Amino acid sequence: MPEKTAESGRTYAAHYADVHLIVRQGDEILMGRRRSQPVFPGMYQVPAGLMEDHEPATLAAAREFTEETGATAVPSDVRFVHLMHHVSTHAGSRRIAFFFEVDRWHGRIGNPEPDKCEGWQWHKPSSLPEPLPPYLAVALQHIADGVTYSEYAWPSA
Repeated sequence: MPEKTAESGRTYAAHYADVHLIVRQGDEILMGRRRSQPVFPGMYQVPAGLMEDHEPATLAAAREFTEETGATAVPSDVRFVHLMHHVSTHAGSRRIAFFFEVDRWHGRIGNPEPDKCEGWQWHKPSSLPEPLPPYLAVALQHIADGVTYSEYAWPSA
């Protein structure tokens, strides 16, 4: 992602912004295994995706939930639980990752993107499937510990 130059002439780093949904049903969370995708192939992931231009984070979370599961959530159904500022270990891109919990939705969870996901399954947080993307494993632990902000994989200065 290119850097941006302000009117002052200073250059500012651009970041990807994405949303992740910790979908809860009882004491389990929803995870799916990624098919042969360019990013983290064969790894388990929660429903997630990039925010679109001019889209607030809660709307992006509700949209991604619907796109990835076929069920419907509205922005008021999602609750912010964590923000991670990280460097992707896959591509080296700078990212701001919003994590939201959702435990209320309409419709049935399905797999409308079978070309991207092998299917969704419920897992207890104490016995999550592996492998997970490294940043996700760290974020899930922070969420379990009640930590709302973290930084991950930044090179030391």
